[in-house]
Amino acid sequence: MFSPRSSTRVCGLSRRGDMTTGKMQPSRDVTAIGEGQLRLNTRLGTSLEVANDLAVHVAGAEGNVLGLLSRLGNRTGLVTSLPTGSLGRRIAGEYRTAGVDTSAIVWRETGRVALYFVETSTPPVPSRVTYDRADSCFARLTRDDIDWDYLGDARLLHVTGITAALSEGLYACLTEAVAQAHRHAQAVSVDVNYRSQLTTPERALKQLTPLLDGASIISCSRRDAATVFGLFGPVGDVATALSNRFGARWVLVSDGACDAAAYVDGTVLLAKPPATTVVDRVGAGDALIGGFLHGFLNEDPEQGLRLGIAAAALALTRHDDQVRTTLPDLEALTRSFGQDIVR
Repeated sequence: MFSPRSSTRVCGLSRRGDMTTGKMQPSRDVTAIGEGQLRLNTRLGTSLEVANDLAVHVAGAEGNVLGLLSRLGNRTGLVTSLPTGSLGRRIAGEYRTAGVDTSAIVWRETGRVALYFVETSTPPVPSRVTYDRADSCFARLTRDDIDWDYLGDARLLHVTGITAALSEGLYACLTEAVAQAHRHAQAVSVDVNYRSQLTTPERALKQLTPLLDGASIISCSRRDAATVFGLFGPVGDVATALSNRFGARWVLVSDGACDAAAYVDGTVLLAKPPATTVVDRVGAGDALIGGFLHGFLNEDPEQGLRLGIAAAALALTRHDDQVRTTLPDLEALTRSFGQDIVR
């Protein structure tokens, strides 16, 4: 039903008022704290030691998720920190092009952007990642830098284990953001996203547990569930176990080219990704989560699982972290897969 809207100011932010109920509605659907960075790729089969050129992409797990959500019609905003200058503008511009609100970026006159390098290979040789992200502007972000009204002015807060592992200051930001979200009945999404180059399983478990307790949505790969939480078995069983441990109503567990599982309010849904020729693996997991969160925002878990798998397949076929699509195009892609959701 259509509800007439008015605009008013709350805590210094513009929120939409529902004139039929008098309740204030959040200005955005999803906000996230995450690092905007640059990914530099070698040519296929070329090592960094001999590479003469590198392809440059804007990267970042949280930004990738928000970019897809924006392209699917959701209102999103990113809290990050970047240096003024061409590299910072390049990253912010990429997110704005996707439709992500960047007004809460903390700009620094000095400092650096985070980089990571990818040596692209084909099976059985794995691609290799080398991080160069220490002491970036984002890694130095503290609680005093955050616009907490902005971060809380959304239906859903999305955070990841990557950001938790980058610095103690950032971890303090995440714990405060999650605590405030719970106090104000804001839904929380946590992507485990374990990175062995940034942390250890023991440290990840210690840091993630307070973030995961009471989260509305948990996303985790089957491999990370085994490494961090000691959970083994089929994806549906792992998803159920994560829900039982942390109380999340929605849990997504992926397993590469094998079945993905969604546990939603006591029901397990399974879907198999389509056979895909892989061009670039980076960003596929973020695309899966973005599609799934769209389903959460629309209270439709089957749609979320379908769209997530389709977006991940699309990400695998393109040289880019961002999935550039629309909701109608992504829905059409799911139909072309002949995708079935199994309960």
